[in-house]
Amino acid sequence: MCEITAYLVSSGNEEEVMQDVAVIEADGDKLVLTDILGQKKTISARIREIRLLEHKVYLE
Repeated sequence: MCEITAYLVSSGNEEEVMQDVAVIEADGDKLVLTDILGQKKTISARIREIRLLEHKVYLE
């Protein structure tokens, strides 16, 4: 499986936002994260870095 775990980076700290993210959609200045079960979470953030081999996306 190729799901990603999303982390929010703030002041040098990482907070896990969601596991098993299958889709990330931009909606203006927000991101809509959808996991493999279809659950969605909308956050005000932008993508800082994606590490595909580690299955991680860092948001800020």
